[in-house]
Formats: sequence, structure tokens, C-alpha cells
Amino acid sequence: MKVGIEIKIKINIKELTESLKTKDGRREFYRNHKEIILYFVFGIGTTIISMVSYYLVRVIFPDEESVPVWLAWIFNITSVFGIESNTALPVIISWFLSVTFAFLTNRVYVFNSQVKSFGGFILEALRLYASRIATLFVDLLIMFLLVDLPGIQNALYEFAAKIFSNVIVLIINYILSRVFVFRKKKPKNDTDIS
Repeated sequence: MKVGIEIKIKINIKELTESLKTKDGRREFYRNHKEIILYFVFGIGTTIISMVSYYLVRVIFPDEESVPVWLAWIFNITSVFGIESNTALPVIISWFLSVTFAFLTNRVYVFNSQVKSFGGFILEALRLYASRIATLFVDLLIMFLLVDLPGIQNALYEFAAKIFSNVIVLIINYILSRVFVFRKKKPKNDTDIS
């Protein structure tokens, strides 16, 4: 039994510029790179949802006193380091909203999931949320290290940190989605004896 993981993203710049000059060339380029193009397009949508919801939560709940009691524990996640985290709650809420959007769009448009059963749908959702928990911790760590730990109180700096975090998370999420969540089954070959 062979287990292999391969992700190819190869775009020749000369080929790209030549193919984009004609209508047929653009169609061919799209057909050859459809998955990555759609992932990028819906990734932008996911990033917008992440950024907007992050800042809405930051405005609605600027500090621990403004948060409902049942969510206050999130501000104490980083208390081990003696630092209150103003970014943890917005990161977690924006993560949930953006992951839900990503699951629905990636399932239907990017990876063209062929799973039709309810159980299969739930399994894909669980795999996606489980894989995205890893990147939630990456997002939390980046925001903690860049914003909370140094105590920088600058909205523009925090915005740049969040964009940087989203780019790192987007790349990792593509790899995890391609490899673990929406993996395509290879057709079985009747002559394969392995």
C-alpha cells in the first residue's frame, strides 16, 4: 500500500503572460489552475470575513469588562504569561465565522466534493474544523507575539499583524484542506495486487 501526498503549484510566468493574451489561452489557464484560482478567490472572501468580524468584535468587546461572563475566560488565556489578551476573543470568533464560510465554499466550488451523504458531510466538516484548529493556534500565537506581548496599541500595526497572520494561515489551510479534508479518492485499479 502506497501513501503519497503531492501538491503541485507551478505557474510559469512566461506561460502565464502568453496565455492571458487570448480568450482561449485564458480559458486553458483557468482550466489548468481552476482549484488554486478558486481557492485564492474564496480565500479573499474568507479573509474579508475574518478581518471584518475581527474588528467588529474588537469594537464591541474592547476589554474584559465589556465581555459577557461566559466569554470572559478567553481574556485569561494568556494570564500564564502575566498578559491580558485583547486579541484572543476576536481571533476565535472571526475564526469560527471564516472557517464556516471556507468550508461551504471550498466544499462546493474549490474542491468539488462528491460526498452526498449526511454522514460524509459531517465527516468533512469535522475534518475541516479539526485541521483549522491547528491554524487557529497559529493565528492566536502570531497575534499574541506581535500585538499582545509587546503591548502595542496601534490600530494600523494591529491591522498589518492580522493581515500577516491571515496570509500564513491561508497557505497552511490550503495544504491541510487539499491533503486531509477534501482529498480525492483515486480510482481502484483491478489489476493492482498490492
